Amino acid sequence: MTKATRSMLSLLLCATALVAATPGEAEDAVLVSSTVERYVPGSVISDSQTLALPTGASATLLFRSGDIVRLKGPFEGRLDAVRPEAAPSGAEGLVQALRGQGVEASVIGATRGFTAPSARTAMAGAPVNVDVRSSAIYCVGPTDTLWLRSSSVAGGVIRLRRGKSLREVAWPEGAGRVEWPSDIMVEDGDRFEVVDNKGAAVATMIFHRLDPSSSANAWIAASLLSGCRSQAEPALRELARELEKSAGN
Repeated sequence: MTKATRSMLSLLLCATALVAATPGEAEDAVLVSSTVERYVPGSVISDSQTLALPTGASATLLFRSGDIVRLKGPFEGRLDAVRPEAAPSGAEGLVQALRGQGVEASVIGATRGFTAPSARTAMAGAPVNVDVRSSAIYCVGPTDTLWLRSSSVAGGVIRLRRGKSLREVAWPEGAGRVEWPSDIMVEDGDRFEVVDNKGAAVATMIFHRLDPSSSANAWIAASLLSGCRSQAEPALRELARELEKSAGN
């Protein structure tokens, strides 16, 4: 296993550990946008992380429920420490608690139809292309189709390993991708490795199954909280642009 592959695997395992440690925490959120340079869109803001916004700065957070909260500084604190025990759960309860501390905050989006077109498209079912040469986390919906993709496989076979089970997948000469074997089921949290003919891992892929009943905004949040950045970031950018456009009206 190369140094780059080991580094990517470490990042994947950290992201998976974060999701596994807080599976139902509605307070975990994804940063949609911020006027503070160090807060990068798509970053996970956990309920135990300190969020610091100076006076005049703002941040827009997307929660696992699909609710969107915008708050303006000055504010410095942890989301799990803001809400009193008796406060209502969810985004509305968080906003009430923030306002009680004098912080300007509001819930936007969920009741006004803000969403991203590409998120709705993805939720309707789409091909998920799994790169056999790069480690990554993939989110899969109930109607998605899985494909193995590579621009550098010259034909022969690809070896997939899950635990102690090894499966060879035929790769036709000149093919850019092949369909995921129908007899290999993919469950939530499954981890596969692509290995070479000596059994060394070339790439690691981790899969998460998403709830088909979620809203488009909740799909974006769940995907990013699960570590599926490449799949969800285009939709997050669309959502940020739509919210910015609305705020300017």
